[in-house]
Amino acid sequence: MKAERWILPLSFPFNWNLKLKFNVLPERPTPAFVKEGKWFRAFKINGELIPVMVSSQGSIEKPRLLVSTTSAGLKHRQRLLNLIFRLHGIAYPRELYRFMGRDRVLRKVKRCLHGFGRAGLMAANLYEGIVKAIIQQQISLRVAEHLTANLVERFGEYTFFLGEKVYSFPSAETLAEAGVKELRDCGLSRRKAEYIKAFSKEVSLGNFNPEELHGLSREEIVSRLTAFKGLGRWSAELVMAASMGLNVIPADDLGVRKAISHYYFNGKLQSGEAVRKFAGERFGEFMLDVTVYLLMAYRSGI
Repeated sequence: MKAERWILPLSFPFNWNLKLKFNVLPERPTPAFVKEGKWFRAFKINGELIPVMVSSQGSIEKPRLLVSTTSAGLKHRQRLLNLIFRLHGIAYPRELYRFMGRDRVLRKVKRCLHGFGRAGLMAANLYEGIVKAIIQQQISLRVAEHLTANLVERFGEYTFFLGEKVYSFPSAETLAEAGVKELRDCGLSRRKAEYIKAFSKEVSLGNFNPEELHGLSREEIVSRLTAFKGLGRWSAELVMAASMGLNVIPADDLGVRKAISHYYFNGKLQSGEAVRKFAGERFGEFMLDVTVYLLMAYRSGI
């Protein structure tokens, strides 16, 4: 399959290798995977499966993003670039950096993670994000990523591109038709398999369009999502933060609690409610981005 390549000079510092380190399970398709500094995944756009490969060249101060796709991807150039930039948080957050520079802890974190950019997204669309939120409930992120990869390899569409098998996330129709046992064979608990199948059925039948959540208030989003079995407030907050990019954090998440407690409470683990209140008051409009920086710093041992 012939590849077409775009070279995109960026006008701000950007550390591609640092961004790739945020991938908890880079070697398996979730559906994205990383190999030798190259990021692969496929997107289903207007019924077509479009693979992409993203890499970088140049320095952190003068970076160039390299995007490869197929000839079919050329007609979706702007949409593909928007997805890539949003998924990776590729932007220069000037105001965020100014804010971080006024905080003793964040000033050091910013310096150590120079070029990280903005918070990225964990999903290309809200259906994908909601299913991932169900999978991530009450288990470690690494285990959740393995289960997601199992689901992608079993049910996702794929194509071969630049010598790699590149996947898209399974469609609602596919997961709605899957048997509970098939879903359980991917490592999911019975309840999670049932929740994903039931949610996917509502989406596939047109009874619920996840993209309609855009534009609703946060409480409306929580209300709409928690109407489904298996989706609670934690899941709704994760979807808003990690799939919609809203300035919300899943404060009950153990990783979030650990990171903020480590840097601001001498390691004494705080409750989700305490973290939610602290982060809202301390970080304000930059809460989501700051939390992602703290998570990255905590994982990296900074």
